[in-house]
Amino acid sequence: MKLASGALTADGQASLTDNKLNADIKGALADISLLSKDAKGAIAFALNAQGASLAPVLSLTVNSDRLSVAEREITGLKLTATGKADAANPAANVQLTGDVAGEVLQGSAVLATTNGKSAINGLLLSLGKNRISGDLALDEAFVQVGTVALDLPDIGPLAALALEKAEGDVRGTITFSKTANGPNVAVKANAAAISRGDISAKDVSIDALIANYLAAPVISGKVRADSVTSGGTVVS
Repeated sequence: MKLASGALTADGQASLTDNKLNADIKGALADISLLSKDAKGAIAFALNAQGASLAPVLSLTVNSDRLSVAEREITGLKLTATGKADAANPAANVQLTGDVAGEVLQGSAVLATTNGKSAINGLLLSLGKNRISGDLALDEAFVQVGTVALDLPDIGPLAALALEKAEGDVRGTITFSKTANGPNVAVKANAAAISRGDISAKDVSIDALIANYLAAPVISGKVRADSVTSGGTVVS
């Protein structure tokens, strides 16, 4: 198999024999500015799958020697994910490393199944003083229950990882729960100041609930801000 579409290229092979899968694909995106005008550089990726067709062992890597996003240099970026795509006994190990404008990037998460119960343990993303962490239990439909904590005194470097340009701080929690009416997610967060492009806000607080978010989302709660600025318009 060969694919060429502008800056995107990929090649490899895949076969399925006697319910055994064997796939090996490598590729690259030579110009990530196609994804964001604030980004420059290239990324490479590789995917390998081996084993039973209904439960293959997977390995994915995404890496880049150097990226420039929103005037921040990202070097040595590497994402690795390994695991087994077995619906009855899923397992995965994800690791993220790199350097963003001189700050160390580290990320990790482990999906494990014990006695028929799956969980994402040790979910962690740290970049400088920024930290996202939590543990999530998963049911048989992979609906999560648990809390993710946000402690982000400087969102700029994290925004660069998402190929975005933003500044500010966010602290709070995202809590996943299940009820008889479906799964819910509650967001409680505060920001002293936050900006993206010509839109900015100060002293922001969010207390919101998204009920039954997978089937029929219903949003309720409050978002408050002392001031919001959009271009030359100021609301306070």
